[in-house]
Amino acid sequence: MKNAARLVAVVAAVLAFCGCATDPESRPFWNPGIRPFWTLHDTDFKQLKPGMTRSEVEKIVGKPVLKMTFPRLQEEVWEYSFLDVQIRMKAMAHFDTRGVLTYHQELYDHEYYNGDSH
Repeated sequence: MKNAARLVAVVAAVLAFCGCATDPESRPFWNPGIRPFWTLHDTDFKQLKPGMTRSEVEKIVGKPVLKMTFPRLQEEVWEYSFLDVQIRMKAMAHFDTRGVLTYHQELYDHEYYNGDSH
């Protein structure tokens, strides 16, 4: 009887843990279309060229982790995290109001290394 109760407790704990681990709200990179940072590299972002549409960019690097809109600048910026060898980096894709890529940039991820990231 003790073994059965122990087994039930272990199974319940495992199921509870699995439920938390797969919650898409707690793990944004598990949302459909968002690629985890460790699967993106600088070579992916080097494929992006000015004039590409949002959907073309999304086919190459996936959905962004963060979208920011700047109405006064008439610009939308998509943010990604990625690895350059073993260094955490950020990439920003800048689109105009028509949804056309104007430029992109890759930056050292200061937030990650300063402990400011979530």
